[in-house]
Amino acid sequence: MKTFIVMAPPEFEDIAGDPRQTDRLQFVPDRFSVPAFLFSFVWLLVHRMWLVLLGYLALSLALELLALTARQEIVGVAALLVTLLFALEAQSLRRWSLVRKGWRVVGIVDAANREEAELRFLHKAADRLSPARVRQDRDRPARAPIVPRIGSEQVVGLTLGPETRQ
Repeated sequence: MKTFIVMAPPEFEDIAGDPRQTDRLQFVPDRFSVPAFLFSFVWLLVHRMWLVLLGYLALSLALELLALTARQEIVGVAALLVTLLFALEAQSLRRWSLVRKGWRVVGIVDAANREEAELRFLHKAADRLSPARVRQDRDRPARAPIVPRIGSEQVVGLTLGPETRQ
């Protein structure tokens, strides 16, 4: 099973709203990316990750300049390691790029593939929004928050509340 992080665009309101908005959700897998390993430059262009592309090009240029002065075997191993590291972190960089564009994480799903992840996420969201579930949550009395106290003083973090300060 793979883990998918579900990301929603900035204008995404709620799953209960317009069902056509769910088509814009991105299910980003948290795994090694073979296409990013084999076709790094093209993978970055397809996913429109411009800042990461600039960093990748700068690192590639540095490796090319290193190739002029160092032994070819060392440079080849370094290039392989950089590409391997990029493929390991490609999906994390994709999530980072989406967050920079205003996208937000709305869920995490474990599934065998992307289609199953979509079904599981949307089914869980529909279950939360079912009329019987909403009615049941509305009828249940709200629980009071647990507030630790020392004597008659309210504890906030590691200090006493503001009413005890002199």
